[in-house]
Amino acid sequence: MIDLRALQRGLLAEHGPQGWWWPGEERFEIAVGAVLVQRSRWEQADLSVIALRAAGLLEPGALADADEELVRELVRGSGFPTSKPRRLQALARWVEQRGEAALAMDDAALRAELLAVEGIGEETADVIGLYCFERPAFVCDEYARRVLRERGPEVPGSYPAFRRKIAPALARADFTVAELAELHGLLVEEGKRTSRRQTAMRRARSRTR
Repeated sequence: MIDLRALQRGLLAEHGPQGWWWPGEERFEIAVGAVLVQRSRWEQADLSVIALRAAGLLEPGALADADEELVRELVRGSGFPTSKPRRLQALARWVEQRGEAALAMDDAALRAELLAVEGIGEETADVIGLYCFERPAFVCDEYARRVLRERGPEVPGSYPAFRRKIAPALARADFTVAELAELHGLLVEEGKRTSRRQTAMRRARSRTR
């Protein structure tokens, strides 16, 4: 099993500190961004966040009560114009109704409630748990998968299986919430580099055929 402490030290030396990596100034803005970036690029999600802010809809009550067609137009650039507005408004209703109570929930209960919100899958729930509620969560995203695969460990394809597989290594590493956020940012940066390296290798091989 991989030594996550050693991995973090190596990535930190390579990329430097990432800090509280996920973009966003307020808890709700971060959660909205986590939904908008699903199967989209962050640049697209960011433009939608900016549009929602300009319309005064980066507040749970305002977004929950907004006309769905207006929300659809504002976030159209993030793709999935039918589902994403509905998911954003479901999230807004949950935050408005349960956000304060969520602060007192234990980690498992909070994650279960997030997963019950329409459009909140496991990765998005872990991002929101980590960055919005400061709960210990390892984001088992594609970046983490790329980095670990390159270093040898077998990485399961599904999110739940990956989460189970990494759990013992996480327990041994005993990261704080801030360290988990730092590790996530480092894995994203290294994952991007890994992707560029693999793309360059494929192109080089295709030129030699």
